[in-house]
Amino acid sequence: MAAILLIKRNENAVPDSPSKWRAGQVIQAFEVDHVFGTQEQVAAGHFYHITITDRTKEQVAHYIQDWRHSADVQQIQANGNQRRIEVTSDMVAAGGGNAFVRVDVEELLTEIGGTYVSHTSNSFRFDIVADISQRDEIMAAIADAVRTMQYARRRWYITAAGMSFLAGNGGVVSGTAAQVSGYLRDGLLD
Repeated sequence: MAAILLIKRNENAVPDSPSKWRAGQVIQAFEVDHVFGTQEQVAAGHFYHITITDRTKEQVAHYIQDWRHSADVQQIQANGNQRRIEVTSDMVAAGGGNAFVRVDVEELLTEIGGTYVSHTSNSFRFDIVADISQRDEIMAAIADAVRTMQYARRRWYITAAGMSFLAGNGGVVSGTAAQVSGYLRDGLLD
């Protein structure tokens, strides 16, 4: 019983975006007997490997969880064709990180013709004019757009100390889940 986590060594040299792979992100989990491709091998310089000796691939699958929001979109008020919509996310870090930011909310509102009202770290409210017969379609379109709002590709990552430890050990570390836990960080705790 063992699993290997594939860790991104350096950030991709591409423009900043939610889909950009960043240094320290857990890319994938593999069975210990996995045969890595040439680019996935530590010697290629793109990835590090962390072997968790007391867990299976299925038991470490949560480390590759995406930051994708599971947003709740609700109409909280209506007055004729005027609707007040509230969008709430379950993927907001304790410190407000990876939450809705006003620039992204305003971009969405421009696309759907909404007017910004307010926001908190895990929700935002806006007004939109929509005939009641269009309500379901509009709510579905908003939900689809909000689901794509994310600020990092993976929720879990390796801490700076863990990345230094990996670099100092040739990019390979092996240990139990308890031993490795000091290097793994859940972005929701940030």
